[in-house]
Amino acid sequence: MGSRGPVPETKDDELNILVTGFGPFGTNRINPSHLIASSLPSSFRTKSLSKVNIIVASPIPVIYESVRELVPKLLFPNESTDDRSVASVKNGSESRTSFSSLNTARLERRPRYDMVLHIGMAPGRKYFTLETCAHRDGYKAMDEDGDTLTDDTLFRDEFKAPEILTTGFNTDDLWKRWKSELPDEDVRPSRDAGRFLCEFIYFTSLVEFWRQNREIGRPVMFLHVPGRIEDVDITTGRKVAMGLIGAMVASWRRED
Repeated sequence: MGSRGPVPETKDDELNILVTGFGPFGTNRINPSHLIASSLPSSFRTKSLSKVNIIVASPIPVIYESVRELVPKLLFPNESTDDRSVASVKNGSESRTSFSSLNTARLERRPRYDMVLHIGMAPGRKYFTLETCAHRDGYKAMDEDGDTLTDDTLFRDEFKAPEILTTGFNTDDLWKRWKSELPDEDVRPSRDAGRFLCEFIYFTSLVEFWRQNREIGRPVMFLHVPGRIEDVDITTGRKVAMGLIGAMVASWRRED
């Protein structure tokens, strides 16, 4: 699982933002989340930054185990593979991952990216949502491998993660900035990301920042987009995503 080009080395007035979208799932053989992510420019400028680099990951498989393995490598690549030796444990139709010799101490590793935006689709929805939190448990829906996380206890028992993790962004401020840039679009805040792969990747990223480097906060957001895939829909999705990225940068930096 790679990304669109290497991560640029940044100056003091530059930022790197990772953006992810998902691959196909169920009857949705074309996923607009990745179409939108891959349509974004590679960089842009803001009032206070000479360059904001957007690095787009390859489509994320709609599979719990893939997300669990990929996210730490994307966000904190310096982590020793010895600390994350993975063994799959099958129990009927369910699967969970056991991490042996896992160091759950506060490691204070530096992340590869300054911010992260995950994008996922919400079939049947006609509006865009800013997801403000993610839940640790309750992932009962089957992924593309037919697996669930019904009996999974990694985050609870080994990571000692809280039941809910919120983003490090001030979501009231972020939503107001986002909405002000998109007065004609239906964009809404949400506290229910759906307990499927969208919410799972969100929690997985949040827990990595919570576990690895609590001093820098959790600069992670999730955007749900409608399931439509016509050119006009991707164009609108691109505008909405760029508006959110711009709002993320301004809010995190507390720009006027």
